[in-house]
Amino acid sequence: MKVDDLLDDLSDLLDDAKDLPVVNKAMVDKAQIADIIDEIRKNLPVETRQAKAIVADRAKIINDAKAEADAIISVAEKKRNEMLDQDKLVMQAKVEAKRIVSEANVTAQKVRNATSHYIDEILTKTDELLTSNLEDFKRKKAALEKAKKPRKAPNEGDAAQPNNSEE
Repeated sequence: MKVDDLLDDLSDLLDDAKDLPVVNKAMVDKAQIADIIDEIRKNLPVETRQAKAIVADRAKIINDAKAEADAIISVAEKKRNEMLDQDKLVMQAKVEAKRIVSEANVTAQKVRNATSHYIDEILTKTDELLTSNLEDFKRKKAALEKAKKPRKAPNEGDAAQPNNSEE
């Protein structure tokens, strides 16, 4: 028999029961009701039993689902923290890179200034040396030219002297 048919039989049994006056109760055959209930239990569909098992295990299912959700949230938070840490590292690296570039620019400017100052000193010394050498050269040239000119004897007068410049 089907469960629906058995439930109908149970309902019919209650409808046919004799009413007791004053107490608002009815008399039924206990054995018949017990038999119908046993038949209903035997004929309950497998899904109903499974549903009962699921209802009984619902706390376990809910706890398992919560645990899984907590694990997923934990992994997501860990991943988020790792990403934030990476972002912090990237930011720190950028700040450090800017600092290094700034220091390099300052150092490069100092080197340029020192090099320029050194070159200026070298050029000034070279100019002074060349000027000194040129003056020395001019003095020696003048002395040579003076030495080449014939000397006049005190009693010779204005006689023309031969020029030995072709020698």
